[in-house]
Amino acid sequence: MGFQNRILSTGTVFNIEDNGVWSFADLNGNGSQDLVYIKTRNTGTGRIEVHGSYRENGFQEHNVHTGTAFAIEDNGTWLMQDWTGDFKADLVYIKTRNTGTGTVEVHVADAASGYQNFVLHTGTCFACEDNGVWTMTKKRDLVYIKTRNCGSNKVELHVASKASNYQEFTVHIATDFDVEDNGTWCLAPKSIGDFADLYYIKTRNTAGMVEIHAVSASSGWKTRFVQVATCFAPEENGQWLLADYRRLYYPDLAYIKTRSTGTGKIEVHIAENGDTDDGEPERTTGQVLKDVLVEAGYLALGPLCGR
Repeated sequence: MGFQNRILSTGTVFNIEDNGVWSFADLNGNGSQDLVYIKTRNTGTGRIEVHGSYRENGFQEHNVHTGTAFAIEDNGTWLMQDWTGDFKADLVYIKTRNTGTGTVEVHVADAASGYQNFVLHTGTCFACEDNGVWTMTKKRDLVYIKTRNCGSNKVELHVASKASNYQEFTVHIATDFDVEDNGTWCLAPKSIGDFADLYYIKTRNTAGMVEIHAVSASSGWKTRFVQVATCFAPEENGQWLLADYRRLYYPDLAYIKTRSTGTGKIEVHIAENGDTDDGEPERTTGQVLKDVLVEAGYLALGPLCGR
């Protein structure tokens, strides 16, 4: 049973504050998950800022402090994602409100320039809406996890491909999850083929502990392969997320605690998933064929969702 053992509980170099987004990303391209703070309010530079502390320093040193090319605004979702393919996380802004194009937009400032140069400004095939979570896959496809007002009455996945410059949908599907909003919805950091497993970190109205629920991409998000209580008691004093912390196929559970910490600093707490395999799980011939057909455009992953 996974997520029963904490492998890290530590204070960090960061003082307590909550003026942006806390996350993990590979800032220096060495494969490790560094602690990142995208500061979106009350910045000293008057710009969106990126602050980072490297994992190899135990999150005890400030390694990145910089203003970026982005002006301050809060009309969407900020992400750290290797968009350019140089193994370093770029700064991505998925703008979902008040866009100039009238559609959801993607804007990217690259790590190579210290986040000073834009490498992408584009509208997408998504109409503007905010009824769920906007994110990206490791392959940089744009994903909308719709958790409210779903036509299917299930949590839905909608995906636009990077290959089409986000102008074409590759997935519209209802998942096995009933609609609910008692936690955090996220994609697995790693994926089989083009698609990632869908996870639900349930932090409220649980049986007693924080819970992890997941459906597999290989089943068209119809089959659950994780339903487990974790070693974390429920609390809402920070950000819950999945992290590729041990660099194995299945992710670990991370809690970046930003309020009411015992150390007086931002804290990082990680529970391992119990997996010891550093490779992808074995797939059947049918699953491999399915991925090939999906990529070639001959097979849709499930029925279209109502909107």
